[in-house]
Amino acid sequence: MKTDFLCRSAVRLVLCGIQFFLLVQMSATVYAQLSTPPAQPGLCQAAICFANPVDEAAFERANHCVFGSMCAGQVIKSSTQCCGANRFSGKPEVHDKFQTAESGINALHWWTAYKAECPAMTQSGAPPDALWAQCAPGRKHSPSDHWDVVIVEKNGTSRDYCIDGCSTPPAFVTGLWRSGIFIFNDKDNPTGNGPGGIGATSSFFNSCASHDRCYQTCSIGTDQSACDDKLLADMLAACATIPPAHITTFINFAGVSDDENTRDKCTKAANKMHTGLMLAGSPAFKTRRTQYCQCCK
Repeated sequence: MKTDFLCRSAVRLVLCGIQFFLLVQMSATVYAQLSTPPAQPGLCQAAICFANPVDEAAFERANHCVFGSMCAGQVIKSSTQCCGANRFSGKPEVHDKFQTAESGINALHWWTAYKAECPAMTQSGAPPDALWAQCAPGRKHSPSDHWDVVIVEKNGTSRDYCIDGCSTPPAFVTGLWRSGIFIFNDKDNPTGNGPGGIGATSSFFNSCASHDRCYQTCSIGTDQSACDDKLLADMLAACATIPPAHITTFINFAGVSDDENTRDKCTKAANKMHTGLMLAGSPAFKTRRTQYCQCCK
């Protein structure tokens, strides 16, 4: 009797040991499965032409692959990503090809960082998105703009140039007119567009249109100061076409008749506008380059 009890106890002990061992093994297996990251998708090897991005994405999910290339040991999707560089080390690094939202980098240093990350940058050919609306005369082409687009210029297969002329904020235009820097309350031709003014001779519109294109051209060798300095040179060239002795007679902000040397006023207006850009133009430059640049082809 005692022997049977001991035998049964020994059997139960062995069975419990086996169960414990199996439980430990199962737990280890489950932990390994949970802690192991899912396998990264590989490159799709099929040569297929899809009717739309939705069908392509469905194929990628179904086959656990990506139509793309390799960068720094990672598979990247060529339609939305590219192989750029780490801004500090210069080593290959995956970057978004297009920017669809404002970067969090400080506006003053954004361009320096972007140039380091995207040395193969090129002009963006992306369709309209939340950051860049389709150009249309009479409409703003980004939420932060003060003035409507005046001219739309094609730029090959890249995004259109959106020209709004001189982009001085309305409150600043009025302030410069009230202070006597501008003869007339006009952003594009503050020296000539008004009663008694010299007319189109003193207009800055073409100078500012060229400046718009400069901000909207993705060139690694052209930064904000280069665009702004070219604008000043163009505006001063326009002022130089005014006869040196020309006098403009006009009614000033106070409602009093006034006489001013037209070329001198034009030159002062040009310099004041350039100073304003140097002090407050970096957010606009950042917005335009964010809209018009893609990291690489």
